[in-house]
Amino acid sequence: MSIQAEKRRPARSLATILTFAFLALSLAVLVVAIASQMVFNYQSQRQAIAGKQQSIAQGAASAVAGFVEARFGRLEGAARLSHPLSNSQEEQENILGGLLGLDPALRNLILLDSRDQAVAKGSRVSQAAVENILQQAGSELFVQVRQGDRYIGSMYVDEITSEPMMIMAVPVTNAFGEFQGTLMAEVNLKFMWDLVDQLEVGETGVAYVVDKEGDLIAFGDVARVLRGENVEQLNEVAEFTRSSAPVDETGTSIYSGINKVSVVGTYVPLGTPDWAVVTELPVAEAYRDFTRSVVVSAAILVAMAMLAGFIGVTAARRLAVPLINLTETASRIAEGETGLQAKVEGPREVSTLASAFNDMTSQLRELIAGLEGRTRALETSTRVSQRLSTILDRGQLVAEVVKQVQDAFDYYHVHIYLIDEATQDLVMAGGTGTAGQMLLASGHKIPSGRGLTGRAAATNSPVLVPDVSQEEGWLPNPLLPETKSEVAVPIAMGERALGVLDVQHNVVGGLGEADVDLLQSIAGQVAVALQNTRLFAEAQRRAERQTRVNLVTQRIQSTTTVEDALQVAVRELGRAVEAGETSVRLA
Repeated sequence: MSIQAEKRRPARSLATILTFAFLALSLAVLVVAIASQMVFNYQSQRQAIAGKQQSIAQGAASAVAGFVEARFGRLEGAARLSHPLSNSQEEQENILGGLLGLDPALRNLILLDSRDQAVAKGSRVSQAAVENILQQAGSELFVQVRQGDRYIGSMYVDEITSEPMMIMAVPVTNAFGEFQGTLMAEVNLKFMWDLVDQLEVGETGVAYVVDKEGDLIAFGDVARVLRGENVEQLNEVAEFTRSSAPVDETGTSIYSGINKVSVVGTYVPLGTPDWAVVTELPVAEAYRDFTRSVVVSAAILVAMAMLAGFIGVTAARRLAVPLINLTETASRIAEGETGLQAKVEGPREVSTLASAFNDMTSQLRELIAGLEGRTRALETSTRVSQRLSTILDRGQLVAEVVKQVQDAFDYYHVHIYLIDEATQDLVMAGGTGTAGQMLLASGHKIPSGRGLTGRAAATNSPVLVPDVSQEEGWLPNPLLPETKSEVAVPIAMGERALGVLDVQHNVVGGLGEADVDLLQSIAGQVAVALQNTRLFAEAQRRAERQTRVNLVTQRIQSTTTVEDALQVAVRELGRAVEAGETSVRLA
C-alpha cells in the first residue's frame, strides 16, 4: 500500500491578497458614501416634490374655490343690494336677466318668496329648463337658506345638453336681515372644467376634483366625469373621503393614479363645497433628476473601483511589514482577545486600514455586548415567569408583570388589558409609570377590534409595528407622546384570549421579532397565572360560603324552638345577601 503525498495548493502572495483587500475596502467605503449621498438626494428630492405638489394643489384649489365663491358673490350681491322681492315682477326679471348677462356660468335663475313660491324666473335656454331647478332642489335647500346659510348641491348632468350642472342658492333678506325669500341658480360647471383642464402639473401630471363620496367632479377626460365615475379606491381620494374635517396641509404619497400609472399625489380640500382638488405627477417624471444622479453615481463607483485596483497593485508591496503586524493582531482577536487594538503604523493608507480595523473590532465588541444583553434578557424573562407563578391576587399579578417586563427590557411603556366578558372590550388592568396610573384610574378601555391591541385579541396572534407612524390602525395616546414602535401579544389559554400584553418603545424599530418571542413566552406564563388567580379566588369563595353555611347550621341547631330557628335563618340569610353570597344554602 503506497501513500501518495497530498499536493498543497500554493498560497497567494501577500501583494495579491493586499490588492484584493484594498480593492474590497475601497469599494465598501465608496458604496457607503455614494449610498448615503443617494439617500440624501432622494430625501431632498422627495421634499422638493412634496412642496411643489402642495403649491400646485393649493393653487388649483384656490382657482376652483374662487369659481364657486364668485358665483355666490354675484348671487348674494343681487339679493342684498337690489332687494328683488320689493320690486315689480318686471324689475325682478330685469335683475335676473342682468345676472345672466354678467356671468355666463349662470344658466337658470329663480326668485322665490318666503313661502317658497316662484315669483320670477330667468333662463338662457327655455322655461322648461327652469323647472329643472325645482326638481333638482330638495328640502335641505330650503332648510339651509331659511337658516341664513348658503346652499350648494351635488353635480348632475343635464339630460339634453349633457353638461355638468349644480344648484346654488342664497337667502334674500330685507334691510333688517329678516328672511324674505330665496334666490336659486343653476350653474354650468363646464366653465370650472375648463379651469381645471388648464392647470399644469409638471409636464405630464394631471389635476382633478372629487366630492366627499369620491365621485369625479372635474377632469380632463370629460367622458369619465359624465359617466359619474367613482375613484375612491385611489390613495389620496380615499384619505380625503375618510377625513371628518378639512385640513390645512396634507402629505404626498406614491400610488397607482387615475390613469393607472405610478404617481406622486396629494390633495387639498376646499372646505365649502366639500370637494377636494387632487394633483398627480408620474413618478418617472417626479424622480427624473434623482434617476440621473443614480446613473452618474454608478459610473463614478465603477471609475473609482478601477482606480482603487490600480492603486492597490502599486501600494501592496510597500504594505507588507505593517500588514503582517495587522494580520497578527487580527489572529489574536480571533482567538478571543477582543479588547486588543491594532497598532496604527506605516504609510497613511495602512494606518487608515488599521484605524478602520479598530473601528470594526469596536463594532464587534458592541455586537457581542448586545448578544450578551439579550442573553441576560432571556434569563430575566425566566425569572419573571417563575415569580408570576407564586402570585395569586390578580391586581398584584398584573402590577408585577408590567413592572418586571419594563425593568427587565427597558421598554418605554408596558400595560395589560383584560377582556370584559360582557362587552368584549379591552379594559385597562395595569400599566407602568404615571401614564399607567392615570389610565387605570380613568377606567381606560379599548372597544373590541380597535387598534393594535384589539387586533391582537380578535386574531389571537401578536401584532408588531416597528414604526407606528406608518400604521393606519394605530390609536395614539396623548399620555404616551413618545411612542414610536409597539407590539401587542395576546394573553390566551388555547384558542381563548384573556387579554393583551402591550409594549411600547420610544425608538423607531426598537421592537422586533425577538421581542415578540420573549413577550409571547411571558404572556403564556401570565395566562397560566391569571387562571391560577381565578381558581384560587373561586376556591376562597367556596370556602367562605361553606364556612358561613356551617355557622348558620350550628346556630340553628342551638335554638330550642322553631320560631328561634326561623329567626336565625332569616337573619343569616339577610347577611349573606348583603355580602353578595346569594348561593348560600341551609343544611
